[in-house]
Amino acid sequence: MSTNIPAVSARWEAAAEETDSALSKTLVVAFLGSASSGKDAAIRALFGVDFGEIDPIPGSTDRLRVAAIDHQQKFLVVNAPGFGDLRDEVDAEASKALDSLDVAIYVLNADGGATIDERGDLDRVRALGRPVLVCINKIDLIRESDRKAFIAATLLQLGVAPKDAIVTAFDPMPALSPEPIGVDEVISWIARTLAKDGKELLFAKYMRNKASACEPLIYQAAKRAAVAGAIPVPGADATAVTLIQVKLIADIAAVFGRDLDRDVMLFLVGEALAGGSKGFVRWAVNALKAAGWVPGGQIVHVATSTLGATISSAATWGVGKAAVAYMQRGDMTPEQFRTVFEAAAQAYRVHQDGGVATP
Repeated sequence: MSTNIPAVSARWEAAAEETDSALSKTLVVAFLGSASSGKDAAIRALFGVDFGEIDPIPGSTDRLRVAAIDHQQKFLVVNAPGFGDLRDEVDAEASKALDSLDVAIYVLNADGGATIDERGDLDRVRALGRPVLVCINKIDLIRESDRKAFIAATLLQLGVAPKDAIVTAFDPMPALSPEPIGVDEVISWIARTLAKDGKELLFAKYMRNKASACEPLIYQAAKRAAVAGAIPVPGADATAVTLIQVKLIADIAAVFGRDLDRDVMLFLVGEALAGGSKGFVRWAVNALKAAGWVPGGQIVHVATSTLGATISSAATWGVGKAAVAYMQRGDMTPEQFRTVFEAAAQAYRVHQDGGVATP
């Protein structure tokens, strides 16, 4: 791979500093809802911890508990039936958590339906001016034929837009589903919301399912790569897309708690685009040539095209998915890494083409 090593290395060092800065922030997520709604199950499904076994920070009450997911108390979780006037019942430490709330998750027990009290409680939460996601939980207890009408009626009763609601079953009946339902959707919603404040990485780091937690990070990187529009193909110098991919790898490593050195990073970036005689890279080169690009020549007119955006975003998606596989396995051969990259990049490209692979 012909890559500007100094430029990539400099971006790697900068990415490490940016990652440290992002992880030094404080994040507060509140889970609200009645005692039977499934808040504890939601926290367990997302973070893999039993909230009842986490020591609350000083000042929490029986009605409102604030606990830290991490030892440094950078990620605080609030567990309460609703806020109301609870601030008056807690001391300064717990009150500070409420003041710095980033996002609220309102968990509703679908088996009981929405009540007037829950609508009032939800309105009080929304009055705080923080983003609120409603999880219609225990949906597995509602007959499948009745779910669509039930969800529509519930959202109408609560005054909630469909974009701010997700159907879930955080602790489903084993006979109906072996895994929690809706967790990935909840992760994506929270990550998108927190991205506005640069806290999505801190959130992802403490997710139970690391691979799912990385999905929003990879998606956002692919979007940035499409906008950058540079062409990461063999023979090209370090492009804006390459630097986006370097930052993405740094973020994924942080989520998995891996300390990667520069050589490993170069391996992950380089091997993805190696072997240009086949697969995605071959398609990209041939497509670019057909569009008028000559290796080593001017590529600006192609870089701003839809083709350039597709290649850039698909390559970045492939690098991200391959990097996740590398973190999960602990190590991979070049061929194994390229295989994962190829499958992910090609799948993303087909999706961008509306489900039809282009030649």
